[in-house]
Amino acid sequence: MAGKGENGKGAYRGKSVQLARLLNAESVRLLDLYKQRESFPQTAISGERLVSVPCPTPHLPMGEKVLLVHTALGQCQGLLDRAIVLEDTEMGLTGDKDCKEYLGQRKIVKERLGHLLQSTRGLLVDGVGTTAAVAGQARAEEPDGGLFALKVWIYRIIQDVVYWTNMASETLPMAPMQAVTQPRKMAKIRRKGKRTGSTEVMDIL
Repeated sequence: MAGKGENGKGAYRGKSVQLARLLNAESVRLLDLYKQRESFPQTAISGERLVSVPCPTPHLPMGEKVLLVHTALGQCQGLLDRAIVLEDTEMGLTGDKDCKEYLGQRKIVKERLGHLLQSTRGLLVDGVGTTAAVAGQARAEEPDGGLFALKVWIYRIIQDVVYWTNMASETLPMAPMQAVTQPRKMAKIRRKGKRTGSTEVMDIL
């Protein structure tokens, strides 16, 4: 029975890894299309990440790494959803060919990000900590510096999606075959850098 359960968990994990890798490639493509559309340079934009979850460190138990990735993906989803609303309402996308391709790619990334978030939730122990994991808030203050500042903000959101989907593709292959054991009282995952008044990952009860 245990072997059957582990095989099933391994297959589920394998699908999550495949999805993470596919989504990362799709996110890179979305970023490239955005750069072309808005005439941004090919080099990455520096600065503090909008996703407030700290990068998993080598010493953390694998279960906690998976939880961090899941939390970050939840923040990516919230940021991307808000970016889409602002992009459509404030930037007034046109109907030219380049825009249609970008919009199609954006839809793919949005949908697959939701699928990956659901998939990584299945790697947590019986859903324990799931609600807390997605409750953490990103640094989501919208820019007030005009249209260009908004474009940079959206760029950084897509850049974070690329970063965290890549992190998922690197972390999930090492996820436990069995359900992830409950993290050791992750009272709060303290992110690096200054606070912005947003809540962090809550206590895991």
